[in-house]
Amino acid sequence: MWKQYKTFFARFRFIGYVLMIVGIYLIVNGIKDYTEQSRQNDWLTTQATVTDVSSHVVRSHGSGNRSSTYYTLVYEYTVNGENYTGKSGQLSSPRLVGDVITVKYDPEAPEESTTTLSPHTRDLVVLLVLGTAIAAVGVYLSGVIGLVRELLQKGRTGKPNESVSKTDTGFDSSAIAKIPAKQWVLRLAAWLLAFIVVVLFVKFFLTSNIASPDEFRNAAVSAGYAAADSTEDLRESWGVGSLLSRSVSVYESSLRLDLCKMDSADSCRRLYAGMTLPITGEVTESNALSRQVYAVDTPTNFSAKICIGQMLLYVFTTQEDKADVLAFLESVGYWDE
Repeated sequence: MWKQYKTFFARFRFIGYVLMIVGIYLIVNGIKDYTEQSRQNDWLTTQATVTDVSSHVVRSHGSGNRSSTYYTLVYEYTVNGENYTGKSGQLSSPRLVGDVITVKYDPEAPEESTTTLSPHTRDLVVLLVLGTAIAAVGVYLSGVIGLVRELLQKGRTGKPNESVSKTDTGFDSSAIAKIPAKQWVLRLAAWLLAFIVVVLFVKFFLTSNIASPDEFRNAAVSAGYAAADSTEDLRESWGVGSLLSRSVSVYESSLRLDLCKMDSADSCRRLYAGMTLPITGEVTESNALSRQVYAVDTPTNFSAKICIGQMLLYVFTTQEDKADVLAFLESVGYWDE
């Protein structure tokens, strides 16, 4: 039985070492970024135009396997008649292609630029506090305090202090040892299994029946609609740049369908939230676990926007053709009565 607890304590030590490294990294990285931003205080400001925008997802395997979406802007600016291109990443929200932003550039090397106009003191404080807290927890769990105490005692007396346990973990191991191993192992396994089941259910089951752009185009052609690739047209007209990975559209006299695959679920939700419909009338709205729908009915027309994962669908048709269009959308997984 003690072997099980000894392995348990060893894992806590390992976690402690990892937390110490993470905490120190946050502190060093925060100081490094603030120093670099302070070095740019004498750079000059100018106006730049956004030429492209994209997103990328950063996944954290700890703390429930969370993920964060960050945006990258590509912009152009002019200095002394010369055009330059810059890039800014790790932004929490996107801008549209064509937007004008303020940037700073190095007067001695105009090709060097940044969208950070002043040092982020708040970010430095957050990283210092967070890094210190994480490192402190790591020191506590790893047992480093006990090891340092033992080394200091050895330096004073010439031999280690026998009162310090050789299996000291930096915390009260006797209290943890009282917890039956089967209890915490089974509970942890149950919660982990439940979390995995929910993630897989949402990711694969609830969105598995929706058509990809190619499948949507083939189904539209089979249903008698004229469908074509509209990626470049929508990138330009909507100003979303590389946020739009692929799109297929159906344009007819009384019908418009735009199926767009965005480069991340977050960019899809943002575009869905910012999209306005061309008519006002009776609103039907649904926000399910994996699907968002906003539809508007008037006596003559029907319009809707639908967001499912990375897929965004825009719909506009007449009331006369509404039933046929919704039947088609239901067949490809984008409509559910």
